[in-house]
Amino acid sequence: MVSYGQKMFTTTDVGDVLALEYSNYLNLNEIQLEHKSVVMDFTSLLDSSTFGFGVDYTNHSLDFDDYNRYHNYADFEELHSIEIYARYKMNLVNNWDLNITVAPYLSSTLNESMSSEDVVFSYATNFIKTWDNDGLKSTLKLGAGYGALFGKPNFYPLISYAKEVNKKLKYEIGIPVTGIYYQVNEQSSFDLKAEPESIYANNAAAFSLENDEVLRNSKLEFKAITLGLGYKFRFDDNWSTYFNMGYVMESELGISENDNTVYDFGSNESIALNIGISFNLNKK
Repeated sequence: MVSYGQKMFTTTDVGDVLALEYSNYLNLNEIQLEHKSVVMDFTSLLDSSTFGFGVDYTNHSLDFDDYNRYHNYADFEELHSIEIYARYKMNLVNNWDLNITVAPYLSSTLNESMSSEDVVFSYATNFIKTWDNDGLKSTLKLGAGYGALFGKPNFYPLISYAKEVNKKLKYEIGIPVTGIYYQVNEQSSFDLKAEPESIYANNAAAFSLENDEVLRNSKLEFKAITLGLGYKFRFDDNWSTYFNMGYVMESELGISENDNTVYDFGSNESIALNIGISFNLNKK
């Protein structure tokens, strides 16, 4: 549940959780990247027209030791992301729903006083059609969003089709998430997903270049696609833990200013490990 609400826009997620997560990217071209997240999600408060809200804090730690011999990247070693989101779901006709999400967030090094450069106003709107075939559900989602889901803030489509093949197996095809989900029993489940990973953070402090030019409001941008195999174990109706091993593809990591690349770290493929624990408030 990191990277500016990536779980927010899937058709297979479950809300109403308190969760802790830790992620480690083992080698992005000699750069270590870690995420530590705390998520409080309350998005299924009512059964019909639904109001929900949540807050998510992520600390990103980067290790530039192999690059600091050429330049000082200390300002970018600790990044902070705080997202507050609200959702509204309204039932329409013929099993169609309208889902609106508003999610402003701050993403910054916090090395200077906060400004508008540290904040991104993200949002999404989509229409959801649900079919029920002998107790097996299929879902079509059509919509669009704006935010840093794929790196620099921009518009992106939200298109997916999810289907329960049987009581244990379901799949989802679309953007931003494509995956297969298998429920072994009441306690154990697996998933195989391809989904985006991203960071887009502002550094308001002065950043000096090799030619003695000084930049302010420079941006660190990381974006990638992760193919991950995950395992979830439910201890009881409330507590569960999750482990994921992923392969990071198409990754890019760099520093920019006014859309001009200042430094490209030439990020490459990596193995990513993720572990989390969550407390489910509504026992779904």
